[in-house]
Amino acid sequence: MALFSRKSSPSSHPPRRRALDTSEQQLRSQERDRQATVYRRGRTLPGSTSHTLRSGDPHALNTATPREKVHHLTRMRKKLSFTLSTLLIVILLLGVFLQQFTASVTVNFGDAPRVSDGKKYQDTLQEYLSQNPLERLRFNMDPERLNRYVTSKLPEVARIEPAGATGLVSSGFDVTLRRPVVSWQVDNMQYFVDENGVSFTESVYDAPPVKIVDNSGVNYTAGAAIASERFLAFVGQAVALTSRAGLNVTQVSIPTGTSRQVELSLEGRSYPVIMSIDRSVGEQVEDMSRVVMYFDAQQVSPRYVDLRVKGKVFYRD
Repeated sequence: MALFSRKSSPSSHPPRRRALDTSEQQLRSQERDRQATVYRRGRTLPGSTSHTLRSGDPHALNTATPREKVHHLTRMRKKLSFTLSTLLIVILLLGVFLQQFTASVTVNFGDAPRVSDGKKYQDTLQEYLSQNPLERLRFNMDPERLNRYVTSKLPEVARIEPAGATGLVSSGFDVTLRRPVVSWQVDNMQYFVDENGVSFTESVYDAPPVKIVDNSGVNYTAGAAIASERFLAFVGQAVALTSRAGLNVTQVSIPTGTSRQVELSLEGRSYPVIMSIDRSVGEQVEDMSRVVMYFDAQQVSPRYVDLRVKGKVFYRD
């Protein structure tokens, strides 16, 4: 009878709701798998080899799609363009650096004659650049400091100017040498004096016709102004005005114990003419011209002629 039949085991017949839940999960899982494997145009590339192309596998191009090949070539072109651009910039920067860098120097003396060897000037410039390495770059050079250094080492240099590049890592310099207007005899040493009153011991120009013999006993140093501009201007004007008056000055001397007087030696006259730099040079030259004409007419040759006092002439037989 049905009433006495054995009841089925709960484990062999799961509840209806649980069975439905399990079937729904299976359907959802199958749907997800179907969507994962479905081909989507423009998004799915079967047999993609992009990772292989990026890794540089030479066999990947054989199996790559045309689109992958185009993308691969685009990436390669961008990398190559970036590398070439970087290399070009580095080369340009290096070229500019080498063009501005000074490793060797050349010197140009312009119209200065008898400059047989410029090595000492090049060595002095190299010493300066060694002490100031940042100034080996031409745009960083300080011309004033360079001039102070070179003129302190080489007093005969009046001015030195950078002249730009003369080659790869080579720079040129224009050197202006002092032109002497008078030569100065101090003891047994001969100095040359330029128009600024600066003394130097080496000159590439012809010896000036006027010599200054210093008997004052004052010690001088090469590279320092051994005479004031006023003194040199007086000497220069006296020589020029005397020449215009028909007389030639052969020598200018400074008497012992003074530095404000000069003695002019005239060509063809055995006596010196004493002048003072505190009195007008024009007036003294006029007085000298008249006195010389008088002595020439009288055929008198005094020991000296003194023109230091205005309106008076002193002389000694």
